[in-house]
Amino acid sequence: MTPDPTVPTVTDEQRNRIYGILSTGCDRQTAADYIGCSLADFRSMMQRDSAFAKEVRRCEAQVEFKHMQNVQALAHDKKEWRASVWWLERRAPERFARRAGAVTARQLKAYIAVLSDLLCEVIPDFKERQTAIDRLNTLADDVDKILRDDQFTLGNLLEDPESEDSDEDAESEGDDSSDGPTDLHLSHWT
Repeated sequence: MTPDPTVPTVTDEQRNRIYGILSTGCDRQTAADYIGCSLADFRSMMQRDSAFAKEVRRCEAQVEFKHMQNVQALAHDKKEWRASVWWLERRAPERFARRAGAVTARQLKAYIAVLSDLLCEVIPDFKERQTAIDRLNTLADDVDKILRDDQFTLGNLLEDPESEDSDEDAESEGDDSSDGPTDLHLSHWT
């Protein structure tokens, strides 16, 4: 198989420069620009030369590993570790950057509070409304437990609330007249 004449060849000196550039944390585009080729040419060289491709990936992994070591070693010093986190977020955003569409715990809890308010408006029967709101309060508590990692398991979310002993139900049996405000403990999250 003859080499493709449109793909530039790389000298040993250029290879070493590429490896050095990648080892400092620069990306492939920077390495390609430095030796004077396009990123497409750089990719073609990697496809054509498996040893070159392997060394490129090794250099990239090595510098990422170095920064991960920094994060681990310096995490206790708030002044030092942020530079490595910044680098990781920008170097591999699909793996390290904050997700733009992620919902925060505070937003989730506020949404649960809004749902509770909505239930107060649309469910006229106090018992039915209180049961639904109690389930939402339990869900909100579960969110807190998950966030605090209190040895919380997914099974807790899936438990049947009807299987629990419910002294509250027995107390409210004869209290159908209470259509007053429902006690919500979600309001402190909004």
